[in-house]
Amino acid sequence: MGGPERAVGLSTPPDLPADPRVVAAVPPGGRARFQDVLHHRPYLLYQSGAIAAATGYSIYAISIPWLALETTGSFLVVGLVLFLEIGIYSLTFLVAPLVDRVADKRWILVVGFPLQAGAALTIALASLRGELQLPLLLGLVSGLAVAWDFEWAVFQVAPRILLPKDLLFAAGGITSALGGGATIGGFAAGAVFILLTGPAASGFLYAALLLGAAALVIQVPLRAPRSSATSYLGGFFEGWSYFGTAEGRPLLQLGFLDAAVGFFSNGPAVLITLFADRSFADPAAAYGVLFTALVVGGVLTDLALGYWNPRERVGVVMVAGLAGAAAALALVGRTTGSLALTAVVWALAGAALGAYSSGKVTFEWGYIPPERLARVTSNLFLFPGVSGAAGALLLGTLAASWPPVAVAELVAGVLTGALVLALTLPAIRRFAF
Repeated sequence: MGGPERAVGLSTPPDLPADPRVVAAVPPGGRARFQDVLHHRPYLLYQSGAIAAATGYSIYAISIPWLALETTGSFLVVGLVLFLEIGIYSLTFLVAPLVDRVADKRWILVVGFPLQAGAALTIALASLRGELQLPLLLGLVSGLAVAWDFEWAVFQVAPRILLPKDLLFAAGGITSALGGGATIGGFAAGAVFILLTGPAASGFLYAALLLGAAALVIQVPLRAPRSSATSYLGGFFEGWSYFGTAEGRPLLQLGFLDAAVGFFSNGPAVLITLFADRSFADPAAAYGVLFTALVVGGVLTDLALGYWNPRERVGVVMVAGLAGAAAALALVGRTTGSLALTAVVWALAGAALGAYSSGKVTFEWGYIPPERLARVTSNLFLFPGVSGAAGALLLGTLAASWPPVAVAELVAGVLTGALVLALTLPAIRRFAF
């Protein structure tokens, strides 16, 4: 693959053989050739399905907090819904051993997407009929989240199955551009539903996109080395024992850092809802604009990283992202006199958060052995998942009584603490693959 492979001073696991349909990759640290990814038909088919599902999720993500608020009139319930959703996502580590044992992982997506479509349709129909009570809403949100646990574990493995390491940042940039445009469309569609018909109707489009995603991914075999464990418990403990090896120990530092960052991982969603509702004359329109700005910032960062291909400076990218995110969120409460200026600050926040997130995820893809990838990434998600669920509940509680500026400053303060932690932990700044 061109040059020594390393991370935090250690040799990285061997790469998967490059797909013969992809031309020679760039050297580590060299600028990526986006066309190599664009010419890879299996990856594009898979990614098209993933983008369709992600677009549907964007519509859901922008609609469900508003639907919870519309149904109950309580910001505490908004926090409760996010607490439940993120809490279930943190349990992905329980299903990941099963995912690592499946030879062709596309079938997890082909089964899961239609089941989620049914849950989305149920939310939409019950809400339109005035029958969406809180227990039903929480139950369906839970069902959707459980299915996403399985699918998210597949998403962590698929890029490494289909592409060599040197194209992972480039693939991330292209995926972010295509997916970001689709996500913006999803947020815009969700905002239109909120404005014209109410958030419930968005469930119909969410369901249609999930069914379309299933039709696309069924065409792409996702075969990877299977876990050597002969039982569920064996695979479960094998995934956790990896953190005790010399190769896996640096990832524990990443887990601790991500727990600090992830405590307010839903901060942007709650803050945008809060500022839109209390600071602007047209809350629904402001909600859509600010969410769109957040996504645009993230897309631009991912494209830049895809071109730069900073395989040997991943830790630096992550630390810089944390610094920028803390600064942007400290400013966001000071700009609410102008929707345009507030949108610019949210775009900067999205760019900074995107740098941290893209660096972290791409490092995990490139560093962790492929036969353990679903389990180890899912185990790592437990750290921010648990803290993020607690943070979502706390944010929902504070949003009911605190001024929006105070909530934004609190989130900025937590990110500043995470930045200090990143500078203190010895492995983070040296992350590379």
